[in-house]
Amino acid sequence: MPDNSCFGCGPDNPHGLRIKSYWSDSASDEAVCEFHGAPHHNAGSANILNGGIIATIMDCHSVITAIAQAYRDAGREFGGEPKIWYVTGRFELNYKAPAQLGRPVTLRARVVDSTARKSVVTCELLSGDKVCTTSNMVAVRVPMEWHDA
Repeated sequence: MPDNSCFGCGPDNPHGLRIKSYWSDSASDEAVCEFHGAPHHNAGSANILNGGIIATIMDCHSVITAIAQAYRDAGREFGGEPKIWYVTGRFELNYKAPAQLGRPVTLRARVVDSTARKSVVTCELLSGDKVCTTSNMVAVRVPMEWHDA
């Protein structure tokens, strides 16, 4: 997302996590992201990814998935004008197992329901083949003025 200084996904934040989300392939409805946690992203145990970092990357990946799906549904190029913007309306996490630091985690998200104003997005965070965290989000479409406020 250009012109975005979000801590999780903003390329304009030099101190942020700078995650990048992609469609798993051009015809897929699943967006993927791979995150490589740094040692300082630990949860007290030096080899476990912090739950707040997990929440941040899952939140950002889910919102970006909602935005990308809205562009796709409109038959438009991602990031084109007028810009489409979503924010987190509701976000629920279920931590199932620790995610290991020292190897990447993979996020997989998809829009499972949408209206003109809201999208419901599910997401999983995997460490290797193990599902460590799941989430459900309601992403709400807002005017671009919210971004620029």
